[in-house]
Formats: sequence, C-alpha cells, structure tokens
Amino acid sequence: MVQPSSPNPATNPATPPAPAPAPAPAQSAPRGPRTDALYVARVDNVGGTSGQVRVHDGPAALAAEDPAAARPDSGRPAAEVPARTPSAPEVSLPTGGPTTPARGFNPEQFLAMAWSTCLGETLRVVLSEHGLPHDSHVSVEVGLHRDPSGGYLFAPRALVTIDAMAADEAQPLLEAAHARCPVSKLLRGPDEPVVELHESADAGESAQG
Repeated sequence: MVQPSSPNPATNPATPPAPAPAPAPAQSAPRGPRTDALYVARVDNVGGTSGQVRVHDGPAALAAEDPAAARPDSGRPAAEVPARTPSAPEVSLPTGGPTTPARGFNPEQFLAMAWSTCLGETLRVVLSEHGLPHDSHVSVEVGLHRDPSGGYLFAPRALVTIDAMAADEAQPLLEAAHARCPVSKLLRGPDEPVVELHESADAGESAQG
C-alpha cells in the first residue's frame, strides 16, 4: 500500500506561500556639518543663564558697551541673583538681517544665543550632578541655507568644550546635556542639529595626572 505523500507547499494551492523576508533597513550616511552656508551666525556663551553671550560680527554700537553695566547681577551665583524688579535695567536688542552693516541682531544670532545659553546651562547642571567642578564653553553657529523646496532653512551646530577633561569622559556628559536641553529638543527634526565635542587644550595634562 502506497502511503500518501506530504503536501508540497509549492504545488498545493491551499497552502499560502511563505512570506518574503523583510528588507534590511537602509543605512543612512553619517551626518556632518553643512559646508554650503550663505551666512553663518556665531554666538559664544559662558556661564549659562548666569553669564553672557558674545555675538561675533554683531552691531558695533552695542559691542562697545560694557556687558556688566547692562546686567549688574552678572558673575554672581544663580542662587544669589535677586528677582528682577520693574526698576531693574533691561537691555533691548535691535533686530536686523544678515547684511553689512548690520543694524541689529538677526534671527540666526538670536537662535544661536538661545541654544548656546540653554545648552551651556544644561551642561553646567549635568556636571554639577556628577560632582565635577570643570568649566565648560558652548559656541553655536547657525548657517542660513537655500531650501530645495523653496525659501531658506537654518542649520545649527554647537561646539562644546569641557576644560581639563578627556574626550571619552566628556562625550557622555555632552550627550546627556543635549538630550535634556529644551532648545535641543525644539531643534530636533528631519535636519537634526550637529553637536561636536572639542577637547580642551589641558585635557591631556588632566589625563596624565
């Protein structure tokens, strides 16, 4: 007696074909800073919200003023800064475009001020939470580019230095600050901002010690 053979999925119409394997996700090329900027605004922040920002190529009239005179509480610990009162002096920053001569601060510079200050303060908090007394510095560049779909777009980039700290120790702290910074969160999207670690000149001395 001949035993019935097992059904062949390839010839039996009642047996559905095996699903094809899912294609492997495409590997995106690593991103880097754009090099085709029509204009780049650069702002340096020292001290987070308790320090100051320096705008490169800003209006000459304001650059000649003493920043300490505009903010008498600068340089003091955040816990000791008194609440602002109606009579406290305020600084009004004029606005302008990326033209020469500039009549005020442009949107690129305002964005750079916001991110450098916010990321700088967040990094200070992260360092403090780890019990690290290192000073840090944040410089932000905001490039103006033509958008292929029309108009223009911004490409922000932050350059961060943690004094006397090796890159392998500083990188996770920078990543933690970038993940927590509110402006970093606001900027994340299809063209995510680039954050680069710049190792301080005295980091080698710290590693040897």
